[in-house]
Amino acid sequence: MLDAKIKFFDIKRCGYYRRGESTVSLSNVNDTLEKLNAWATDGRDFANTTCYQPDPDNDLLNTYFCGWSQNATTKDSLLVLWNQVPNDNGVIYGMNPSVPPGVTAMLSTDFGSTPAIPGAPSYIWIIPSKNVFATIRFTHSVQGKINLDHYINGFLQNKSPYRVKNSEGKVIGFSRTGQPTQESAKIHPKFEAYTRKQEELEAELITNINKISKIIKRETLIYTAESDRKIFERVFSKLLPNAPAFSQPRTISHELQFSPTESELKSIIKNFGELGQDTFINNAGFVYKNGKTIMLSGTNVAFSHSFSITRGEKELISPHILLNAVTQDRADLLRPLDQPAFVVEEAA
Repeated sequence: MLDAKIKFFDIKRCGYYRRGESTVSLSNVNDTLEKLNAWATDGRDFANTTCYQPDPDNDLLNTYFCGWSQNATTKDSLLVLWNQVPNDNGVIYGMNPSVPPGVTAMLSTDFGSTPAIPGAPSYIWIIPSKNVFATIRFTHSVQGKINLDHYINGFLQNKSPYRVKNSEGKVIGFSRTGQPTQESAKIHPKFEAYTRKQEELEAELITNINKISKIIKRETLIYTAESDRKIFERVFSKLLPNAPAFSQPRTISHELQFSPTESELKSIIKNFGELGQDTFINNAGFVYKNGKTIMLSGTNVAFSHSFSITRGEKELISPHILLNAVTQDRADLLRPLDQPAFVVEEAA
């Protein structure tokens, strides 16, 4: 058995669109993945499966194609990418956890004389029938959502067979045949995905933004943690001589008068949706002037799951094997998608 963390995202756009329009003009999720697989497996080397220009100054390194598999019945598919990590000409550094702060000596590991691209895999389960995908993160892998965004957008823009080029090889548009048409210069590629149900929540809150009077945040506190203990002490200050010692975690709510701008509102929703499962923040939300509270807990469809598969030492999980395991548990894995986009707490 292998334990993994699953997180779902809604696919808003995937293909080619006329500017200003949301209806796709060319291609779709399945077609994009099929074209990507055909391009990446046409005999090229692994190193030549990159699709975009990296930006090391902003920590965006290369992404490479490892494999893809599709279920003929459900049309679900499993994409495996390789996400390059920072390195010094193939050398990866570490620090001894037992040394005091200030020590400058680093530990290192490298691949000897074997050429290698240091990195970690990411596993993406795509479900076109529901217009969603899920990242599947194991202990040996990364989530890879940001890299996926750049990779698919890079493929659509730079590697797709739908590109229309001029005599100098510059991309000047896109068409089904790759030849210029009256429409080819008017459409552009776009892959866009958001944390599951984020848009539905945004619509509710933006529509009622003038009604928002407070923000609320709920945290889990552990008495044995020094920073948490100070919060307990502050809560009971001047009420008891000493704060009680709690053996179990406790939840504390913070409520603050706050009228967000639309930009602030979207940022809070986005950042909450990207929180990991190990965060101390239990929930967050907004209180309307009538006392109605909209909590954000429904936006982040993320959970743990154990798959009936094994992984060889120093090996990736093949997309075919992982897709079979996902298909076997498909009904259970998709059930959380039926959760509401947000939780409403009516005023007492």
